[in-house]
Amino acid sequence: MPSKKKARGKARARRVANSRKAKEEDAALNVTGQIQRLQIGNNNNQDEDEDALLEDAINLAAAEKDELEAAVKNDVANNSKNCRHGFVTLPEDHVCAAFILSYTQAFFADCESESLYDGFDNGYEVTKRKYAEVWNDADKMQLVISYFVCNGTKKILDGDSDSDRGCYDAMFVSFFEQWIAIAIQKTQASCHWSQMAVLFKSDKHTLVSFFRKRIPCKCLDKSYKEVKSITKMGLCDNPSCSLPDRMGERSKMLYCTQCCVANYCSRECQKAAWPLHKQYCLIDRLTAPKSRQKR
Repeated sequence: MPSKKKARGKARARRVANSRKAKEEDAALNVTGQIQRLQIGNNNNQDEDEDALLEDAINLAAAEKDELEAAVKNDVANNSKNCRHGFVTLPEDHVCAAFILSYTQAFFADCESESLYDGFDNGYEVTKRKYAEVWNDADKMQLVISYFVCNGTKKILDGDSDSDRGCYDAMFVSFFEQWIAIAIQKTQASCHWSQMAVLFKSDKHTLVSFFRKRIPCKCLDKSYKEVKSITKMGLCDNPSCSLPDRMGERSKMLYCTQCCVANYCSRECQKAAWPLHKQYCLIDRLTAPKSRQKR
């Protein structure tokens, strides 16, 4: 049996050992706590840094977007000004360039707003012999058409006054397109003067749509969005129509179901115009393309 002295020594040794172990455990807990606090602090700092970086990235992206949009707008504006809208510039001595100058001079020399036919007729009479190669060649005539399409498009983009706005250019395009159909392709019997009269008196929606369909570029897309809410107007083919300038809302107009060319604002106008229209109706019907006959 151990002595009391040894027993007390062992007990003291156990207390010291326990005390040392407790201190070590406390120290370990303190270190763990400090590490955890450091990690939390680092995480908070990291989150703050990431938030700051994210905000900077968003601001940078917004600035780059604004710069890109401004650059695109400038490019569109510059491209519209420099674009030829499908027209290939002709040398001054090109036969088509000379034809355009000669024809337009003759047209305006004998053209009045009440007698557009005289202007077209005079232009033809002055140029038919000297420029027969243009009148009889569809490719050359297409070059002439592309010039007036380009010229009319530029007038719309430049915001020319309401006195012209490209109306004459649109009429020239329509006239020469019909000439190809009548004289070269033989798919049309006679000139539809009412179509050119509509273009002469046209609203902005009609005019922009006319040129927009004929250009290979997108230069008139913006202009079209600005005017597409404007009501399109049409011309009644009854010479005695009581409407102002014989113009009515196009979507409400009636068309001749035989030739699909003549338009009328009412049944009464259609009946009143029949004696004059019937001599052209059958010819137009027989020569009209199938796509138009199924209208």
